[in-house]
Amino acid sequence: MDCNIFNVKDVSRETLERLRLFESLVKKWTKTINLVSKRDFSKIWERHILDSAQIYAHLPKSPGIYSDFGSGAGFPSIVLATLLYEENPNLKTHLIESDGRKAAFLRTALRELQIPGTVWVQRVQEVTLPPVSILSARAVAPLSELLSMAEALINEETTCFFPKGVSWKKEVDRAQKQWKFSLKTINSHTQSEAVILELGSIKRVRD
Repeated sequence: MDCNIFNVKDVSRETLERLRLFESLVKKWTKTINLVSKRDFSKIWERHILDSAQIYAHLPKSPGIYSDFGSGAGFPSIVLATLLYEENPNLKTHLIESDGRKAAFLRTALRELQIPGTVWVQRVQEVTLPPVSILSARAVAPLSELLSMAEALINEETTCFFPKGVSWKKEVDRAQKQWKFSLKTINSHTQSEAVILELGSIKRVRD
């Protein structure tokens, strides 16, 4: 296993064991609720876990609240929560997933991995949380829609991490018509032409 993707000197054996356990849980539950595609079933570690883990090196230090929406199969949410738990076991983690079956999977994963966290079985627009330190979402919606959907969870101190594919520049251009934000693009180590968008200082453009 290539631990360099985590970009940390020492990932504990316990954390790696938790991630391997998570991989096995995804495989088990996919047989009944289709968490990942048949094409990706044999490469969950490379395609989903390492893809999610690469965000970790770019997260702000000592965040207060981490939230992910459209959490689905737990990518990147469960992976990042597991990595963050090693350095900050008191971190407040909130996963938002409106599909009841997937929410049940997320609760099971947190319990089996012994990672504290809250799963909201709601749409992100309905969740009542204060603005969060870190917000992520993977394969949910175009960038402008992501920001609109999660507007109540964002302030100028929030840092957002959104993995995106080859059309990310078009998404950014559209989003900038409605939003102001600082932007850093992080090249993906696992998918060519994919990036992770890191957004900060987020404000809606007012007419």
